[in-house]
Amino acid sequence: MIFSLGLPNAMINYLGIYKIDDCFSQFLLKKGLKIILIVSILPSLLYLILANFIAVDIFNNKNLISYILVVGITLPFFIIHEFFLNFFVATKKFKKYNIFMFVVPNFLFLSLLLFITISNDNQFYTILFYSLSVVFTGIIELFFVFKKHQKKQKHTLTSKEILQFSSPMMLSSLMLFLLNWTDIFMLGAMVSEKEVGIYNLAYRLASLAMLVIISLNIVLAPKISQLFKQNEIKELHSTIVKSTRLVILLTTPLVLGLIFFSEFILGLFGQNFIQGKTTLIIIALGVLINVSTGNVDQILNMTNHQKILQNITIFGFILNVILNYLLIPKYGIEGSAAASLVTNALFNLTCLYFIKRKLGFYTFV
Repeated sequence: MIFSLGLPNAMINYLGIYKIDDCFSQFLLKKGLKIILIVSILPSLLYLILANFIAVDIFNNKNLISYILVVGITLPFFIIHEFFLNFFVATKKFKKYNIFMFVVPNFLFLSLLLFITISNDNQFYTILFYSLSVVFTGIIELFFVFKKHQKKQKHTLTSKEILQFSSPMMLSSLMLFLLNWTDIFMLGAMVSEKEVGIYNLAYRLASLAMLVIISLNIVLAPKISQLFKQNEIKELHSTIVKSTRLVILLTTPLVLGLIFFSEFILGLFGQNFIQGKTTLIIIALGVLINVSTGNVDQILNMTNHQKILQNITIFGFILNVILNYLLIPKYGIEGSAAASLVTNALFNLTCLYFIKRKLGFYTFV
């Protein structure tokens, strides 16, 4: 996430109105790939050099050395793979995105696993084959992203300009990731493993409701960028409102099901998990707020307001840490869930405020 430098998201913003074989699309593809190839060497070297230190001194487990070495060698391909996937999204090649996101790597991974029986004695092959599947997928993608183009390049962007544009997206993505995992990290340090496990299950179940908005965002993000660049604000508003209402329609029944049948659903995983009922309800309410406001983060990203989103995510992360620190000692996992609920509400409402202020409309009306 850090060493992709926000380029995958920036690609979607830049190429909202361009096709895959357009000269500017191909120029940006080559420019971005060059930057990523250079930058991705650093984390790989760090993993390779520090493999023994990370495995032995930090985790006290020599067996991790071989795993970390595999990650170190193949990490650039993971970054490149994500870059290519977002290039397909940016140029509206959604079939290719789905094929290379869900079909090709999983097919390669499962095919490689057929050559060996996975057991407790050879788990190393699992991560090795998984990593190799991403490497092979990245190589195959090369033949589909590069296209011949006849027109001469009219647009030029320097690496500095691209990174200045993309770096806020990288930081906001990192902050959103940390924001979503802060409760897990802090619970791990402040409560028992049993309570962390209960909270983690509740969080995962509630997150299922986010699949609709995540899936829709793949198609919506380049459309938002396209309409914004064409100054079609009225059509942009209409598109966002329709997508938000669709997400609400599809997601609300699932969230309500999690709330009203929380005890039954948690009981399917064991009687001990039922005590996470209140936690699941609180987290589900937070998810409902997320889906009700729509893709507010991507709307800001795709309309050249990524610095605003960056600042909002930093604020949200700091707030979440403070609330978790204050509430977990007294209320346990319910306190962490409440901290997440409050942070989600303020984050989404703040994004809504800036969308209204900068674009002149709300996402749901």
